[in-house]
Amino acid sequence: MSDQTELAEAMRSIVEAKNVFTDARSVGVFSRDAFYYSPVLREQLGDKLADVVVAPQTLEELQKVVRYAAQHHIPLTPRGAGTGNYGQCVPLQGGLVVTMHKMNRILGFDTATGVMRVEAGTRMGQLERLGREAGWELKCYPSTWATATIGGFIGGGFGGVGSIRHGVIWDDYLKSVTVMEMTPEARLYRLEGQDVAGFIHAYAQSGLIVELEVNLAPLVGWEEAVICLPDYGQALRLGHLLATDAGLDKRLIAMCEWPIPRFFSPLAQAGGVLEGNALMLLELGQGSTPQVAEQAAAFGGRLTYTAPAEQYHKGKFCLSDFSWNHTTLWALKDDPGWTYLQSRFDPDPEAAIRQCAVLRAFHGEKLALHHEYFLQSGTLGLAALDLIYYQTEAEVYAATAKREELGIHVADPHSFYLDSDPRWGGEAVLRAKARYNPHNLLNPGKLRAEPLLDNSRVW
Repeated sequence: MSDQTELAEAMRSIVEAKNVFTDARSVGVFSRDAFYYSPVLREQLGDKLADVVVAPQTLEELQKVVRYAAQHHIPLTPRGAGTGNYGQCVPLQGGLVVTMHKMNRILGFDTATGVMRVEAGTRMGQLERLGREAGWELKCYPSTWATATIGGFIGGGFGGVGSIRHGVIWDDYLKSVTVMEMTPEARLYRLEGQDVAGFIHAYAQSGLIVELEVNLAPLVGWEEAVICLPDYGQALRLGHLLATDAGLDKRLIAMCEWPIPRFFSPLAQAGGVLEGNALMLLELGQGSTPQVAEQAAAFGGRLTYTAPAEQYHKGKFCLSDFSWNHTTLWALKDDPGWTYLQSRFDPDPEAAIRQCAVLRAFHGEKLALHHEYFLQSGTLGLAALDLIYYQTEAEVYAATAKREELGIHVADPHSFYLDSDPRWGGEAVLRAKARYNPHNLLNPGKLRAEPLLDNSRVW
């Protein structure tokens, strides 16, 4: 591979000099994501750095970068906003990091169908705001929605806020993707239908996503509510009741066991947290809160915070700021000794309560439970981003083994390998990789095994 000076000069011949980075600080920032949530990944990935970082602004610049890298056999790792948690955009073998954040144009919006065509580096907050102005909204988005890019979310995400209503990113989220092959020709392909699956949650193994057509959903007026409950089991029962109520519009149903609520300082200052209580974070269709508060009372729940639909996403905070993996972030701010797992519990509340009881006995005080209801392929699921107070690899994987023993599937957030995650696309990704990344130059090192894998199980 070319040395850093030669590579940097080659990039400066393609893009403006200000968009090529070789200084230690910039290279360090652009070579990392939020893998620091994991003590295992901090150890494994902390010293992995690009040789050069480049920020193309146009499709033509990106093509020239890809052509140069392919001709000179230089590893290329694409990056969105770096909000992922598993080292998805960490360059394991140096080379180029291509940050896509300057390729952020909205290329078209059909307000009759809700299809928005965007460049991969467009922030999801921009999509949501523009969509809502025209009567549409994102089907789902991560808790990092304000800064996360759409390409990064599709390439490394799963679901998030809205998943309880519309499913996850495999569930008709995209109309099409346009990908660039990692070859000296850098040809472009627009793909639809089943061909899209090879690029979802693929860590760019299968090709470089440059544009997407995103299917938005009709706008709903969302109001926010917090319910506090003395008993976490009752929170799960109430959550299941709301999740399965076909007549209730909902965008978020999240449950957090004490002491997690005390980490949410803005919400506590707003009076939304009761000492010693679990809490439920809800985004509900306009006018639904009184009915839900009445239902919650039967489970020992108390309404402690509300925000009307006209203030949605306009205040100092929104409830999604405390949901999904932002919950882990608040815990880490309070005490960096926390880390987390990504588990799938039994969605039946009584079965989930039994699973929780076994884990409490196993972990003692080193466990704090956090669950989110979601749909995948129309089937209700109960995700847990459960907090565990461990820092060694042995402890983390003992916790994982205990969950698997209970029939709780774990998507390992302490591994940077794509095929360690049961949610990845398996054969679809590997077929696309063979076609569009034939020399394994895109983000190399993120697969344990090259043989085709059976991935028929829904996570």
